[in-house]
Amino acid sequence: MSLAVDDEREALLDLVREDPELTPQEKETTLRFTKDEDTVHVYTEEAGIGRRLLAHPSARIEGVTVVDNDVRPTVSVDEVNGRDIVAVRGSLPVGALKVRRTSRETDEHAPVVSEHVLSPAEEGDRE
Repeated sequence: MSLAVDDEREALLDLVREDPELTPQEKETTLRFTKDEDTVHVYTEEAGIGRRLLAHPSARIEGVTVVDNDVRPTVSVDEVNGRDIVAVRGSLPVGALKVRRTSRETDEHAPVVSEHVLSPAEEGDRE
């Protein structure tokens, strides 16, 4: 059984951008969880990971940072109103994470979250 991402959240994917005011060294992604939690907290300023987090069917989006002239307020997804999204904060079940024995073929950051979350899920799609 696949979980669908609602149309409103899917529409946000096109609004995710890199913040031009930040250097690459300032654009961070953090994954945080404690031993007694069953969720992992994610914060990212990287557009590729932000889009994939928004598209993940199990993600609970807690807020997004938008560009509003010269300020960067954090708002709920309902308050984006067409503004560019430059950071995403949310959580996923810890079970969505996997540390593999072998490295991925690329050192790019976006593939940390499977590209499959950007496509409609098919029956039996587990990776």
